[in-house]
Amino acid sequence: MYVDDSGATSSGAGWAVNPEQVQVFADAVAEVRRELDRITAEVEDLSTPNYAPMLGTSPVAQELAEKFTDRMGSERGLRGQLNVAVAHMEEFVRAAENTAATYLQTDADNAVTYKYS
Repeated sequence: MYVDDSGATSSGAGWAVNPEQVQVFADAVAEVRRELDRITAEVEDLSTPNYAPMLGTSPVAQELAEKFTDRMGSERGLRGQLNVAVAHMEEFVRAAENTAATYLQTDADNAVTYKYS
């Protein structure tokens, strides 16, 4: 993602980012965003009646069904844990998107400066 160019600066240390690699990174982040949207939809689906267990009408079966539903689709269960994980990934993706966009804009702005100098 970056090119080590130790002799590029007067201090003897430096690096340069390859703009094409930034675009590849931005594309990968966009793919992660699409996957997160898909996963979020699946997680939300866990709380629908489609996933309600059908264990019978006896009191024991009803209690087991409630327990399963709570462990699977509630905010305290798997759904809640997945929501937390997705939220963390969303935060990372937003930061990555901002980083890529900022770099590309800065690179474009600097290119204009050098073209007309």
